[in-house]
Amino acid sequence: MSERIRISLLALVTTVSLIGPVEADYPANDLDPDTRVFAAQLDQRVLPLAINEFMASNRSSIRDPQGQYDDWIEIHNYGADALDVGGMYLTDDLAVPAQWLVPGNNPAATTIPAGGYLLIWADNDAADPGLHANFRLNAGGEEIGLFDTDGATLIDSIVFPDQSADVSFGRFPDANDEVRFFGFPSPEAENTGGYLGEVADLKFSRDHGFYDTPFSVTIATETKDVTIFYTTDGSEPGKLGGRSRNGTEYIGPVPISGSTALRAIAVKTGWKSSDIPTQTYAFLDPDISSFSSNLPVVVIDTFGHRVNQNVHTLGYASFIETGDRGRIRLTTRPDFTSRIGIDVRGKSSAGFPKNQYHFETWNENNKEKVVSILGFPAESDWVLQGPYSDKSLMRNYLSYNWSNDLGRYASRTKFIEVFLNSDDGRVSLSDYAGVYVLMEKIKRNKNRVDIEELDPADDTEPQITGGYIFKKDKLDSGEPTFATSTGLTLIYVDPNGFDITEAQKSWLRDHLIEFEVALNGPNSRDPNVGYAKYIDVDSFIDIHILVDLTKNIDGFRLSTYMFKDRGGKINMGPAWDYNLSLGNADY
Repeated sequence: MSERIRISLLALVTTVSLIGPVEADYPANDLDPDTRVFAAQLDQRVLPLAINEFMASNRSSIRDPQGQYDDWIEIHNYGADALDVGGMYLTDDLAVPAQWLVPGNNPAATTIPAGGYLLIWADNDAADPGLHANFRLNAGGEEIGLFDTDGATLIDSIVFPDQSADVSFGRFPDANDEVRFFGFPSPEAENTGGYLGEVADLKFSRDHGFYDTPFSVTIATETKDVTIFYTTDGSEPGKLGGRSRNGTEYIGPVPISGSTALRAIAVKTGWKSSDIPTQTYAFLDPDISSFSSNLPVVVIDTFGHRVNQNVHTLGYASFIETGDRGRIRLTTRPDFTSRIGIDVRGKSSAGFPKNQYHFETWNENNKEKVVSILGFPAESDWVLQGPYSDKSLMRNYLSYNWSNDLGRYASRTKFIEVFLNSDDGRVSLSDYAGVYVLMEKIKRNKNRVDIEELDPADDTEPQITGGYIFKKDKLDSGEPTFATSTGLTLIYVDPNGFDITEAQKSWLRDHLIEFEVALNGPNSRDPNVGYAKYIDVDSFIDIHILVDLTKNIDGFRLSTYMFKDRGGKINMGPAWDYNLSLGNADY
């Protein structure tokens, strides 16, 4: 058997051995014997290293050297000799093995003694002193891989499910080397304890919705002998603070008489706590009982917190679709409710009497959650565009549809009526914000800007050639930009200016400069060496037609997006911000 085949088989065995237990219920005390293969395969690995423990939602467990509560990964050397992991690679995407290179210039910091442990912070702060990976862990579940110095040979990997705050996950050092949750994390030490079981999901007697009279809610779980804590202000219940837990201990039905975000958790000694579900109850003022609409409606409640610019405010959004009902009322049960983070968006428009908003759909850990809203393809980033400068409300709607008719993707749009309740009272007509255009935020996605994802490890061709999204626009203070040889200033969009690597910045800038040289050179019209070598000519023509047709005075000057896929040409678009078009300007 060749060495290459032997290593590949060992990597496969390692991966299978770790995926098996993870797919079982936790803890894996009663795993099928066929899944208990980790211990049997330990000595067959390329190197005696294991991803022993990690935390993907560090709220208050331990701090990194900079004093921050960041996610962490622990590597264990179970061999008889010290091992230096400098020059190896750590990743949260097994398809991108060389995502983060463990620094190899300081063996004292990266050598793990026999039987020892090494802690690496997964906080995407690679510029900080110490071992800080250039990625964060997803508490919703993903994978971690440790690869050898060749960036291809898998040493160890682990696939994990949803994680809870301040609870670690890893290997229990018994005869079966099970994987399980640990309520008492042990970074840089042997894992001990673990959970005896997992508390079943909580059930509420009342679902989210709009109400006009008080009621009570019962909370229950199928697991016996638990203690339930709940909050009514949207804060996290059950979280330990000193010697007490946040929230109120549940001893009977919870009275609800006003707009409430009811959250609850069930805990049991030695068991993994339940998830923390939320039910939102919005109370309607009598003055709203007559309101109806032939448009979808969203009611956003931030429970007394003001929505600001550039800072996400926690809220809950309840959507009512018209469907085949024709007209709808707010007394209708919401079709979809989501936890969101919302902020005021825009530059000059941020000062208009009618604000525009950007919001992300969130899970219970305030992480982005991909959902479908009003029939749009699923994503997590959305825009509520309040076209104050366009009293027809239609210019973006029409222009984006025309772009799509041309075969050039632009954001999907739908008119929607918005109520924003931020005064901690009942939803009333005074909370009516107006008619908005719900639209997709420009983002790399197979249903939006369909280009390859560019990872930090993509630093050579062909990977480094895409995908990029960039734009010409007004600048925010401190926003990273780059300039071409003609003095054109552009803004990084995806990857953004803080995540893009120096190698990728240089490649993109140099590529655009090459394009400018070809465009202004003597062979400009030559399809092989002129401008057509670098750009998708039809996309530039189509967007030019759209700008000229609508007389968009911002066209090519502001809000002008471009993108480039891996191995592809520079495309103009998607079309964006056509408020000042179709005659809506006096200059």
